[in-house]
Amino acid sequence: MGTKYSVVVVAYKDVTPEVEAIINAKSIRMIDEESDLVNFCNYGRQFDQDSRVCIYMGWYKKNIMTYLDKGYKVVILEIPFASNKPIVEALKEIDKDLGDQVLIIEHDEI
Repeated sequence: MGTKYSVVVVAYKDVTPEVEAIINAKSIRMIDEESDLVNFCNYGRQFDQDSRVCIYMGWYKKNIMTYLDKGYKVVILEIPFASNKPIVEALKEIDKDLGDQVLIIEHDEI
């Protein structure tokens, strides 16, 4: 079984609207407060994007909470593996250029 998606969790704060738009372009979940992590998971035969988001939030909840407590907004991105390289590289470049304003806090290929 091959890789289908890159899952990237990005924390950001104090960025321009343009940078925020770039970060959010592939976002599947925005988390800017603790209550956003409350999700009633309900998946079974239909394993759709909402089901996957629920799983990702379970995997990354502790790390997400750490950054929420520091005043960051957090987004979960799910990027189809076939097109992920330029997107992930652009996010890494933004991370490097903006220092603590934009941080890639998780990155997995599933």
